[in-house]
Amino acid sequence: MIGQEELDFGGRVAIVTGAGSGLGREHALLLASRGTRVVVHDSSSDDALRTVRQIIKADGIAIAATHDALEDAHALVEAAIDRFDRLDIVVNNIGTVPFGRFWQTDRETWWRMFNTHLRGSVEVTRQAMPHLIVSGTGRLINVTSSALLGVPAASHSCAANAAILGLGNSLACEAREVGVQVSTVQRSGRNASTGAPAVLKVLGEELESRAVAAFVTWLAHEDTPVHGECFLDSGVSAAVAQDDTVMRLRAEDASPEGWANCVGDQCGLMAARQAFTPLRAELAS
Repeated sequence: MIGQEELDFGGRVAIVTGAGSGLGREHALLLASRGTRVVVHDSSSDDALRTVRQIIKADGIAIAATHDALEDAHALVEAAIDRFDRLDIVVNNIGTVPFGRFWQTDRETWWRMFNTHLRGSVEVTRQAMPHLIVSGTGRLINVTSSALLGVPAASHSCAANAAILGLGNSLACEAREVGVQVSTVQRSGRNASTGAPAVLKVLGEELESRAVAAFVTWLAHEDTPVHGECFLDSGVSAAVAQDDTVMRLRAEDASPEGWANCVGDQCGLMAARQAFTPLRAELAS
């Protein structure tokens, strides 16, 4: 925006997981462009170094880290502490999505993908949290996607993203007490792991990764008061996910017939949905 002062991170230190490509790279680049010293994490050393070179070329400061986030998260966090002597920001962006129907995906592949998403975020967060507390203005941002709502051929990703949402909601309550702001961002931008060419084309044209990274970077700033929610972000538009407006239907008794009777002679999914009442409305009455 013309005339608006650029946010300055003043040498704060961030770890961005999955930062070798896609959205993760954009998070790292944008944070670095605003004065953040970035630990660029990725399983691919070539990709991590490519991001680091981009940051350094733009006069930023960054190092690459290729530790296994599931098994060696301690070493990843220590890399930040050893080099920069502090840690203020963690952006959990790790994940990959090989598509396949649930019953056609072998057990090992399914759990490996699930663990990459969920356990990778859990273990990095576990090791980073003491340092984020010491920071005094720690920021933890878990990046998920709309896959948590359920999409075909990606059950491992959907399940893990939903679990990360629950993790973020719980941590937001706990971490607030020790001065760490936790947020979950359900992004809609293009990512390298999105996979399907048609999807990548639309996302690349309509939802630039850098625009999604701008929202994450804003959340990560020490002066940003907004936190503790699941934010639905698609670039220049963002909203807060509301769980307390779930549509409800009340049965006269706890029996299959009771549920059938409360809908009456209405038929079809949309007709049944019209019989539900918002939770807020019920609580207010």
